[in-house]
Amino acid sequence: MIIQKMKATFGTLAGEELKLGEGLNIIYAPNESGKSTWCAFLRAMLYGVDTSQRGKNGQLPDKTKYAPWSGAPMEGEIRLRHGGKDITLRRTTHSDRAPMRDFSAVYTGTDIPVEGLTALDAGEQLTGATAEVFSRTAFIGQGSIGVTGTPELERRIAAIVTSGEESCSWSEADSQLRSWQRKRRSGNRGALPEIEREIALQEEKLKRLQENADRRALLEQELEQNQQEIRRLTDSMNDARQRQRKTALAKMGEEKARLQQLEDSLAAARQDAAKKRTALEQTRFGVTDPEKVARQVEQDAEAARVALRESKKTGIPYLWVGALVLALLCAVLGYLVNPLLYYAAGALAVLAIALVILLLVQRKKAAAALERFRSILRQYDAKNINGMFLEAETHRAAYRACRAAMQTEQEQAALTEDAREHQAEVHDDLLHALDFEHGDGEAATYFRQKQALEQLCSRLRSEQAKLTGAVDAIGDPMAIESELQTLKTLRSDLEAQYAAIQLACDTLKEADAEIQTRFSPQLAEQAAEYMDFLTEGRYDGVALTRDFAASARRTGDLTPRSAAYLSAGAADLLYLSVRLAMCELTLQGEEPCPIILDDTLVNFDDQRARRAMELFHEIAQKRQVILFTCHKRDYPDAVIDANII
Repeated sequence: MIIQKMKATFGTLAGEELKLGEGLNIIYAPNESGKSTWCAFLRAMLYGVDTSQRGKNGQLPDKTKYAPWSGAPMEGEIRLRHGGKDITLRRTTHSDRAPMRDFSAVYTGTDIPVEGLTALDAGEQLTGATAEVFSRTAFIGQGSIGVTGTPELERRIAAIVTSGEESCSWSEADSQLRSWQRKRRSGNRGALPEIEREIALQEEKLKRLQENADRRALLEQELEQNQQEIRRLTDSMNDARQRQRKTALAKMGEEKARLQQLEDSLAAARQDAAKKRTALEQTRFGVTDPEKVARQVEQDAEAARVALRESKKTGIPYLWVGALVLALLCAVLGYLVNPLLYYAAGALAVLAIALVILLLVQRKKAAAALERFRSILRQYDAKNINGMFLEAETHRAAYRACRAAMQTEQEQAALTEDAREHQAEVHDDLLHALDFEHGDGEAATYFRQKQALEQLCSRLRSEQAKLTGAVDAIGDPMAIESELQTLKTLRSDLEAQYAAIQLACDTLKEADAEIQTRFSPQLAEQAAEYMDFLTEGRYDGVALTRDFAASARRTGDLTPRSAAYLSAGAADLLYLSVRLAMCELTLQGEEPCPIILDDTLVNFDDQRARRAMELFHEIAQKRQVILFTCHKRDYPDAVIDANII
C-alpha cells in the first residue's frame, strides 16, 4: 500500500493537505506544527476513532483531543494505491458523539465503491494488520517506540510460525481456558465452590431434618410425661378443693356462732345501759357529775344552816315594853319630882320606839331566812338537811350504776367489733385459701403446678409446630437426597473438567513456548542485524522475553544488558531495531504497509541518526516509509531519492 495524499480537518489541521511519494518520505516541521496530529489522522482514517475511550491519568480521548480547533466537523480524505488501483477513503462526521463514523471507499476519480472495504475493516484490509498490530509494529509514535504484546500480535506471530492461520492466540486461548477454570473455581467463586456450597447446604438441610426428627421425638415423649403429670395434678387439685371447702365452711360456722353470741351480749349490755341511763336521767340531778352535785349540795346545806340560824334571831320581844314603862315612869316623876326627868322619859320613849322598830326588822329578817331555808329544802324535796345529802347519795349510786353499765356496753361493743374484724380476717383468709388459682392453699399449689406444666406443653407443641414448619420449609428428605446425589455427580464432572482444562492450559503453555522458541530467535536475529548496523558494530546481539522486553549485548560481552541499563538513545535504538524487525517478520506481503515514524530519532546523536536514515532508505526500497521530524539533520544530502517536505 502506497499513501499518495492526505487532507484533514482534524485537531490543529484545518483542511490542510499532505502529498507523499513512494519510498522514503521525510516531513520536516518544527514542534507544535501538527506532525503527531498527521500521524493520529492517518490511524483514524484507516481504523476510525475509538469513541469508547475515556479520559484517564490526565490524557484526553482521541475524540476530544483531536476535535478540530476551528469548530468544523472532524473529517478527512486519503488517496492511496493498493492492488495496483488508486483508492480514495473518506470519513465524515454527522454527530459529535460519533466523529468520522461515516465512511466511504471509492476508486479515485469515480463514485464506484471499493468492494470489501468498510469503516470497521478498511485498515486491516489495506495494511494487512489489525489496529493493535499496526500500532505495535509499523506505527512508531513519539514516546511509544517500545514493543508490548497483545493477543492480536500473538495471533500474527503464531500465523507466521505455524500454518499462517491468525485465528489463534496463546494469551487469548490461555485467557479463555483460565476463564473457563475461573467459572469452575476461582478461590471461593465459580461453579465448583457454588456447587460445594450447595452440597454443604443440602447436607446441612439433611442434618437439620435429622436433628428436627430427633428433637420432635424427644418433645413427644416429654409431652406424654407432662400430660400424665397434669392428669395426676388435676385429681389431687380436685380433692384438695373439696377438703378446703369443708374446712372453710366449718371455720365460718364457728366464727358466725361466736359473733352471734357476742352480739347477743352486746344487745343485753346496751339494754341495761339504756335502762340505767334512764334511771339516772330521772334523778333530781340528771346526768350531772356526782362530785359537782356533792359540792352543790354542800353549798346549799351550808346556806340552809345559815338561813336556819338567822331565822332564829327574832330579838328580845319585851325590851321595848320595859323602855316604854321607864319612859312613863320618868314622865310621872318629872311631873311629880323633877321636870328634868321629862327629858329622860323622852329619851326612853325614843329608845322604846327604836327597839320596837329593831324588833320588827329582826323578825322580818328571820322570816326571810326561814323562807330561804324552806326553799332550799324544797329544791331537794327534803324535810331537813340530812335529806339533802341522802338525795345526793342516791344520785351518786345511780350515776355509778350507769357508768358501770356503759363501760360494760363499751367493752362488749369492743369485743363484738374485734369479733367482726376477726371474722372478716378469717373470711379473707378463707377466701384466699379458696382462691384455687392464686391462693396459698394446697389446691392453688396444685393448680399452679398444673398450669406451669400446661404452659410447658403449649411451648412444646409450639416448638413441635415450628419444627414441623421448618421441616416443610427445608423440603422433602427424599428430594433433598436426590438433589444431593445430583450435585455430587455434577461436582465430580466439574472437577474432571477443571483437571482437563488445567491439562489443556499446561499443554497450551508448552505449545506457546515452542512457538516462541521458533519465532523469538528469528525476531532477535533480525533485530540484532538492525542494531549492529545502527551502532556500527558496537552491539551485535539482541535477546527478547515473551512479552518483548529487549536486552542488547555489546560486541565481545557474554551477557546482554536490559534496556533499563542503557542510555535513552541506546534504548531507543534497541526498540527501533525490534520494531523494524517486527515489521519485517509480521507485515510481509506483495504490498507491505507503510512504516510511520513520528520524531523517532529525537534521542539519537547525529552519527546514529545518519545510520538510521540510511537504514530507512534501505527499507524504503521495499515499502513506503513516512518520517515526521523536527531536525534538518534527518534529511542529509546523501539521501538524494527521498521525498522531502
